[in-house]
Amino acid sequence: MQKLRKIIILGGTGFIGSHLANKIFKLSEKVCILSRSINSNHDLKLIPNVEIIQTNVQDERSLIHNFKDCDLVINTIGILNEYNQDNTFEKLHYELTKKISNALAKNKIKRYLHISSLNADVHARSEYLRTKGQAESYLLETTKKFSNITIFRPSIVFGEDDSFFNKFSQILKFAIIFPLACPKSKFMPIYVDDLTEFMMNSITDINTYGQTFDATGPKEYTFQELINITINTLKIKRFVVPLNQTLSRLQARVFQNLPGKIFTMDNYYSLQVDSISSSGYKGTSNLEDIVPRYLNINYKQKRMMKLRKESGRKK
Repeated sequence: MQKLRKIIILGGTGFIGSHLANKIFKLSEKVCILSRSINSNHDLKLIPNVEIIQTNVQDERSLIHNFKDCDLVINTIGILNEYNQDNTFEKLHYELTKKISNALAKNKIKRYLHISSLNADVHARSEYLRTKGQAESYLLETTKKFSNITIFRPSIVFGEDDSFFNKFSQILKFAIIFPLACPKSKFMPIYVDDLTEFMMNSITDINTYGQTFDATGPKEYTFQELINITINTLKIKRFVVPLNQTLSRLQARVFQNLPGKIFTMDNYYSLQVDSISSSGYKGTSNLEDIVPRYLNINYKQKRMMKLRKESGRKK
């Protein structure tokens, strides 16, 4: 594969984006990560040809400017909860996708990769899933006419810096009794390295152009099984209380008004649809083999050493 001139990653300082940047830099002369803060991920500064550009990604003029001379744009931006008027599902999932599409057209960029979500649906009750579905529809109906797009729809994505196992491990360290909403909801978690490898392989694969792919792991788990795996990994004893639908809704109504929004009504609606799929891409990495590694406090030090080695740094 001939080296690309320039790759843009939106959301590149986040979980999926940073793992992707750590692989994709070898394919391009330059990788530009558009971010609100140039100090949001120090690990990326270890990669020689990666540049973090501080900008407002919701500013369409900024997108058009930064996309100049770019061969590939990748959007990994997504939120699970809304926090203020500038960071809503509508703005970051749907409206941003339309702005990115226009910037692609203005710069005549022919390749675009997009992270969506399993169960994204324009008719979903969950606004998270609905806006993800609106973005997919726009890309397939409009952007596909002038750019080769590929959409990836993962279930839970797990890995070293994930927001699932890391978040629940922190909660479980302090919560001796843990009331669990929607305990029977199902997931097929995919390892971030499997997902990013699939994305990398798709870049020049014409069979993925204009296509949407579910991306899941090899095994199916209930929410309660995933919590139990976390507890066993931490080697602690906790009393998990499975909540029925009524109590799950009540928990969501109460928790969405608390700082941090641990669990909201929109999360509850998302959990009403199992995050599983029998089609698309199947990762092969075993969750039980990987999660214990990075929930160990020493793992972050080992990862830092790995990043330094791969980027060619000695110190």
